[in-house]
Amino acid sequence: MLEASTRDWTQYYEITRNKPPSKLLIKALGYVKNKGKAIDIGGGALKDTRYLLEQGFDVTVIDSSELMVKEAKKIHSKELHYFISFFDKFDFPKNTFDIASAMYSLPFNQPETFDMVFEKIKNSLVRGGIFCGHLFGERDQWSKNKEMTFHTEKKARKLFEDMEMSNICGFMLKYS
Repeated sequence: MLEASTRDWTQYYEITRNKPPSKLLIKALGYVKNKGKAIDIGGGALKDTRYLLEQGFDVTVIDSSELMVKEAKKIHSKELHYFISFFDKFDFPKNTFDIASAMYSLPFNQPETFDMVFEKIKNSLVRGGIFCGHLFGERDQWSKNKEMTFHTEKKARKLFEDMEMSNICGFMLKYS
């Protein structure tokens, strides 16, 4: 198990619960053609999930923490579908989501399964779907943690080589 996923996330949830949605997500939604289905990968305290629901999306959220379920139960919406799962164990449906949001969550996936998980995320997007999220660089303060995934700029660009790059700081990409 990942050290990051087993530690107590309670404080993080308290700090982020009432924060506004991610600026990158807000910007990315401007590129989404169809407000049908969204996935929030590593949804945490669900601040971005709530925003996606407010924007009219049917939202799937995955997170490895039971704390997410407590937050999800406070949201009374038929358009919310939540799952406790590590990213590498989740069965991403193919060709389903108009947007995939992964704010500061993907680096917590173990390096051995990262590329497979990212490929599944891309395959879960509809043609023209948008991915927005963050990766951590190899100089990140947590980069010594061997159970997390860090990327050089070259490796990050390779992940996205089959996508149209719209914003290199934080990533927002169109799957074409």
